[in-house]
Amino acid sequence: MDGELSYFVMADIEKCTGCRACEVACFAAHEKGALKTVGTVTSPVIPNLYLTKTDRGTMPVQCHHCENAPCLQSCTTGAIFRQDGIVVVNRRKCIGCKNCAMACPFGAIAMLGASEVVKAAETFGCAGVPKEQGHVKYVNKCDLCVGKERPACVATCPNEALRLVDLASEVQEKRIRATNAIESVADSTKQGRA
Repeated sequence: MDGELSYFVMADIEKCTGCRACEVACFAAHEKGALKTVGTVTSPVIPNLYLTKTDRGTMPVQCHHCENAPCLQSCTTGAIFRQDGIVVVNRRKCIGCKNCAMACPFGAIAMLGASEVVKAAETFGCAGVPKEQGHVKYVNKCDLCVGKERPACVATCPNEALRLVDLASEVQEKRIRATNAIESVADSTKQGRA
């Protein structure tokens, strides 16, 4: 992933079954070694995406890494910033003001209670958020598994309901398909006149 401002994960509501494999994979990818065994999980699994259920179906909602990201624009402390085209959060700078969650047009940002983050960190022995901050809330959002070849949710989805979209490539492919379709119609018209 090297394109500036061009990547995000898109979900296909027709393929998503709501299995939550994306949430578990996301949590495991961000909290190294957090999930070591299969069984009852007694601590909250805190993914950076949010499975949403409606009457029409289920699908994960996650950050689109907007070009003019409202969350980034609303952050007063610089906790949200852009790194290699990806909108990321520095939890140490977050003061829990909630501006970003209110600004996000997709509802892709959650405010987590410090107690659940600390409980997850203690249970799984992972870094999570520093306990000494004393904040009541922390911001949580998709970071496309920065530093990995592709997001864990995309790699794990058993139904291939999630895909990493490279906007520049998608637009180029659409232009090629449109050109081919126009050429095909033109060829058919020519053959019909002959």
